[in-house]
Amino acid sequence: MSVINYYFAPISGYAYLGHQALMDLAREAGAQVSFRPVDMGRVQKEAGLRRPFDETSTSEDRIADRAAWAQRRGLRISPVPMHHPADPRLSCRVILAAGQLGLDQGEVTAAILRGVWAEGRNVADPGDLCEALNQIDMPALEILRRAETEAMRDAADDLNRDAIEKRILHSPTYVVGGTRIDGQEHIDRLRDVLGRAAA
Repeated sequence: MSVINYYFAPISGYAYLGHQALMDLAREAGAQVSFRPVDMGRVQKEAGLRRPFDETSTSEDRIADRAAWAQRRGLRISPVPMHHPADPRLSCRVILAAGQLGLDQGEVTAAILRGVWAEGRNVADPGDLCEALNQIDMPALEILRRAETEAMRDAADDLNRDAIEKRILHSPTYVVGGTRIDGQEHIDRLRDVLGRAAA
């Protein structure tokens, strides 16, 4: 079984736009998704980028590009989200905690991304996160309690360091074996990579 290492920021508009397409592709290909949520602002800053991750840009090109992808993917999207950028650290830990509890990380990730980009949620706020998780019938309080443990903080830090070492500078980035694909717009290339791996 192929493993897709899925690096993304849980506040990223392009991760939101590509998330369901990735989940659908993984199911079709029989691939496993390894969720690697990261604080992309920290990762890019550590990499020395002059303009660290910030998708609050109101440039017409950025807004139009997101809107076009949302239409193509059948998704609702706010041109400029109400609470963005929000501190992503709690969301990262929530996604990791869901996995440790044996819950569907894909659904949890979708709820967080949708919360930012379609529902006006502040995913740095535990109350907003609880609402997003309750909406998909997840045990929100149990997940949040686990997310606040030292073990989850260490796990999130480890993923950030891993992304820094690998210079993962785009959200989302998909890594399968030795192949790395930056950006949800290249999901067809990921499909080809998975097809070759299965051949």
